[in-house]
Amino acid sequence: MTARLTLALLLAAAPGLPQSLSAGIKAGVPLTDAFDTVSDLANRRYFENRKRYTLGPMAELRLPFGLGIEFNALYKRLNYRSVTGPDTHGTVTAETKGTSWEFPLLMKLRSPGLLVRPYAAGGVNFRTLSGLKQFVTADVPGAVGARTERRDTPEELREKFTKGVVGAGGLEVQAPFVRIAPELRFTRWVERSFRDALNIFRSSQNQFEVLVGLSF
Repeated sequence: MTARLTLALLLAAAPGLPQSLSAGIKAGVPLTDAFDTVSDLANRRYFENRKRYTLGPMAELRLPFGLGIEFNALYKRLNYRSVTGPDTHGTVTAETKGTSWEFPLLMKLRSPGLLVRPYAAGGVNFRTLSGLKQFVTADVPGAVGARTERRDTPEELREKFTKGVVGAGGLEVQAPFVRIAPELRFTRWVERSFRDALNIFRSSQNQFEVLVGLSF
């Protein structure tokens, strides 16, 4: 409640305070896997096809006293595969692809400095999934060729929209014409977006990543 009240007061007072708006891009790589998987259980195996990058625009309202309000729109690719069998019914392979968009809103506090300013940040994150497609291929003994079926809703999907809390720390370096800000960020998701019926595959709730912001 205190954090919400402080943010509300800052936003209400912002029009009367010296401020500036900066924009740029944020890019990075995850340090943790998007999914937790257990193989060789119940004759089904899951594999994550890692798409190890994050990219998107950022904007920040810079306030006095080292404060700032930052918003990002971060794009990620999701891709995983499951294999069931082989057994007497053959082998079933399911390939799932999709897009993840994250929308973090953070309150930032910078320490004083001229060229290098350490900072800490915290806030909320919202994730939405789109373009999900699952292609299920059944290779049945005795059949002529494999049969592929497309699903727009993967069987492991539980939530298309999830929310979480964010904590981050980094350094802001003032270079000619640009600010460079390497950062370590942690997100704890409240819900799991994916989980299979056997609970041997599920999306991770803990997300660590290294990001670099370039703002102007």
